[in-house]
Formats: sequence, C-alpha cells, structure tokens
Amino acid sequence: MESKIEYFNRYSDTHLPDKMNRWARIAVFKNIRIAWISKHKIKEQDTFCVTCHFPTMQNDTANESKVFFSLEDAKDFVSERWNFFLTAVS
Repeated sequence: MESKIEYFNRYSDTHLPDKMNRWARIAVFKNIRIAWISKHKIKEQDTFCVTCHFPTMQNDTANESKVFFSLEDAKDFVSERWNFFLTAVS
C-alpha cells in the first residue's frame, strides 16, 4: 500500500534557516501531520532529524526519531515507516 505524503515548508522556504535559525519540513498525509523534519548544523555538517507522530513499533509511543545527513534520506525514512504503519493497521 503506497501512500502520498506531502511536505510543507515551516519557517523557511529555502534550504537556509530563517532569521531565528529555524528550518523544518512537515510531512502530511490526508491533512494529518505524520512527521516533522528539522535541520541542524553540527560541526559544519547539515543533519536532518525526523520525529514521527504515529506509532512506529509495537507498544511504542509516537516518538521515534532518527538523524540523517540528507533530506531525501529523511523523507525515505518517513515514507518507509508510514507505509509499514498503514500495512500493519489495515
């Protein structure tokens, strides 16, 4: 079961943070926020932290998070975990 996840800009419409050094992308499925991706610079390296907003493991809360070095890898993780969740509940 493949799902269409949309991403919306938060704080900044570019790959640079806003004036308050904030940058995020919100993952949305059918008008429901399912994940948050924030970007941080650590030792001159951009990192993308994904926080899922849905149960991702048995007996787990919706707090799974993981760090990636590219936005595409972060989006792939969201898609993989979301599709696994949809399959598990259907």
